[in-house]
Amino acid sequence: MDTPIASRALATEAVHAGRDDLARQGLHAPPIDLSTTYPSYDSRGEAARIDAFAATGAEPDGAPVYARLGNPTVARFETALARLEGTEAAVAFASGMAALSAVLLVRGSMGLRHVVAVRPLYGCSDHLLTAGLLGSEVTWTDPAGIADALRPDTGLVMVESPANPTLAELDLRAVAHACGSVPLLADNTFATPVLQRPAEQGARLVLHSATKYLGGHG
Repeated sequence: MDTPIASRALATEAVHAGRDDLARQGLHAPPIDLSTTYPSYDSRGEAARIDAFAATGAEPDGAPVYARLGNPTVARFETALARLEGTEAAVAFASGMAALSAVLLVRGSMGLRHVVAVRPLYGCSDHLLTAGLLGSEVTWTDPAGIADALRPDTGLVMVESPANPTLAELDLRAVAHACGSVPLLADNTFATPVLQRPAEQGARLVLHSATKYLGGHG
């Protein structure tokens, strides 16, 4: 009997997560999908499928819609990372800063433009928040001041632990408690889910620059 996915150990997930379909295809290594577009044999049906995808954002049945929106290679990575972090889902972007930008844009679109952040953060994250290029406003504080810094329009609390490059650490569980109902975004780039799983400590969002420790860099 196959081991239920929910009960897999982290070491097993590191090997098998995102690769569950390979054995049925007779493959050991996941292939790299180089397609940008995918064939369609029913133009009206495909148009309806794309409209439904645009309206709901739900993953469509059948072939991928467009490689920039998702393809099998990226989907395997997203599945693997979500399994490793113990989260409901993961979304891959071209860079860590693109991921952070997307989070700020989504929260801002809801009228929640204020961010509470704790230094040290990765330099580019710090600069993006400070510059306010995406319409966000940041209040910098220490961990003890998070609760007092929250406002009705606070859409996010952001921390990084261990921090880049100082390796300063935070008590993520205590920070998450101080956030109340405001989502905590924890940058887990330096630790990876092998050493730390912020979602288990109360973080609602976990950020990685996948070219760093997660990808074997350094």
